[in-house]
Amino acid sequence: MMNQAQLYQNWLIPFTVFGQECVVARVDAIDVIKQAYGHGFIFLGYDAFTIFPDGKRQPITEFCASFSIENQPSINAAIDSLKNDPLQVTHYVFVFKPSA
Repeated sequence: MMNQAQLYQNWLIPFTVFGQECVVARVDAIDVIKQAYGHGFIFLGYDAFTIFPDGKRQPITEFCASFSIENQPSINAAIDSLKNDPLQVTHYVFVFKPSA
């Protein structure tokens, strides 16, 4: 099984590693959703952050999402969720897993 960094590299999605997490810029977030759904992954949610010019990051917990395997949003609902986040959200950490 590939790790998330390998998946993002294969999907040509830019990311930054913070500790053990792959952080994706807001501008690339919808591409992550499209790729994850397109490759049959189960979308379990995301954490939202503001990353400042000095590299510090601030979690924005009120704009995080969590889904169960049984309660998956449609791809359009997942994309709409990201589009509705405020502009202070600059980056995301996504959680998804293979369906099999």
